Amino acid sequence: MKRNQSNNDDDSVDSNYDADMPTIHSTGSLDALEAAINTSKGGTTSLTKYDAAAIRAEFKTYQSTLPSPDKLLQQEHSFMFLRTKMAESKVEPPRLLRYKDDGGIKPHLALCYLLLSEYEACKELKKRNLIFTTLVRLLSFGYLHNQLNNPADFIRDQFYRVAHAVPTINVSPDVLRKTIRNRGLPVPNYFLDPEDDKQFPPHIALLVILQDGEKESRKMDNILHRLGFSLFAFVALLLRIILEVIGGAGAIWGGAEVAKLRTAENAELWRWISIGAGVLCFLRFVTLNVPQKEDEGGILGPAGPWSLRLPARLRAVCDHPFHYFVRALPPSRPRKKKN
Repeated sequence: MKRNQSNNDDDSVDSNYDADMPTIHSTGSLDALEAAINTSKGGTTSLTKYDAAAIRAEFKTYQSTLPSPDKLLQQEHSFMFLRTKMAESKVEPPRLLRYKDDGGIKPHLALCYLLLSEYEACKELKKRNLIFTTLVRLLSFGYLHNQLNNPADFIRDQFYRVAHAVPTINVSPDVLRKTIRNRGLPVPNYFLDPEDDKQFPPHIALLVILQDGEKESRKMDNILHRLGFSLFAFVALLLRIILEVIGGAGAIWGGAEVAKLRTAENAELWRWISIGAGVLCFLRFVTLNVPQKEDEGGILGPAGPWSLRLPARLRAVCDHPFHYFVRALPPSRPRKKKN
């Protein structure tokens, strides 16, 4: 029986249930989504056809007015801030930053279209650190994979996991979230509810994707930055081993001496007790630090470390040093288009 429309999700056992939401069957068709974007209530818009090429061409007109990708992610500039910044530079705002009456298009729809165009073209993620990737897989017997610390890679990876469930009609963000969640799939951070701590706006995600490969994104792959943070993460990992594993074993050994429980006669016994404590500390260390699939989705930041300010980035890497290098989920690859 259909619920009374005055009710809300709180009346349902399943907080994600919405009886008024239509059942959406999606094949991830790019043509269908393009039609949805270019068609309004009164028919086809009079504006130029809005497709991936148009989005990228439009980007060239306002590219110079945008902050760098890390600043966009860290400060999560609002719709109005970016419009004002472009107005000050006398640049016409793109359709994704316009109002509906001015031919605007919702950023989440433009983002879906842009990423679906890459998905259907089977453009694989950039292969960074191929030697490192192979080494990680060999040492972990395929259980762990290289971490995606570049925000654009992170955004694409989350989208490619749900691309086949993305509605190919003009839907609101909440319907998009529910459609993905009802398929048992993880909702990408940029499609989450704005109240969620891991969420960052879809227009920011779209701009970061557009900036990828341009000069604005180069510093994210700068060898000095990567070496610096890799060294920091490695040192943080060693210190955690010293403090949490060796320190635990040493505490038993030293504590026994302070309490005068350890003597020359029973030193060997206490040595084995300390080793046993060290083994337990190591198991605890592994449990807390080895990446799990549940960790994916923002443990180092909503779009990886670069989405955090430097102090917060350092803290995140220090808290999860192993995660800076490896992750449990393999990078997603778009499926080949079926004829």
